[in-house]
Amino acid sequence: MSMNDKRSRRHVRRSVTRSIRWAVALLVMAGLADAPTARADVGTATEQKVKVAYLYNFLRYVRWPETAYTDEASPMVIGIIDGDPHARLLNQVAAKKKARGRQIVVREFDSVGVIQACHLVFLHAGIPAADEAEAIRRTEQQKSLLICESARGTQPGVPIRFFTDRDGTIGLRINLDAMARRGLQADAKLLNIATIQRD
Repeated sequence: MSMNDKRSRRHVRRSVTRSIRWAVALLVMAGLADAPTARADVGTATEQKVKVAYLYNFLRYVRWPETAYTDEASPMVIGIIDGDPHARLLNQVAAKKKARGRQIVVREFDSVGVIQACHLVFLHAGIPAADEAEAIRRTEQQKSLLICESARGTQPGVPIRFFTDRDGTIGLRINLDAMARRGLQADAKLLNIATIQRD
């Protein structure tokens, strides 16, 4: 094995370890696990809990322009489509957590065609490709952060997309161009654990 191969494998191991530690920290911060349990059960944390923890922390580690808020008391709004399997966990987090000092509100929409006034929009994996394309257009016009769960999608313009590594680790693909068009900026802590893309 060459030195380059060894370095590459060490880099991958470090990246995976960093991602797992980050996922545990997210679960703790989102209140979906306490610190001792999270450390002990890192391999048993459910995919839904990890993704909901990520969604909560996107509110903390992504910056919106001041024009995204009506006033100092306005909440941060997460939009999901009716029937989203993550709804219960999201509402649990919203009931007991704040982001950037603001209340969190979860709004459910009948379809992507009526999404409006959200800071973050999450599309679960069951959303058809045509609806994802419509959501990209709508959320870009509204300057919302769009998160897609489906890793099969190849459409450009999705700011953040979840994917699963071969070892089962949940990862993020962040499209910096899509973020910039919406006036959004991701914190370095988020960028350091993501795969960076551009349109």
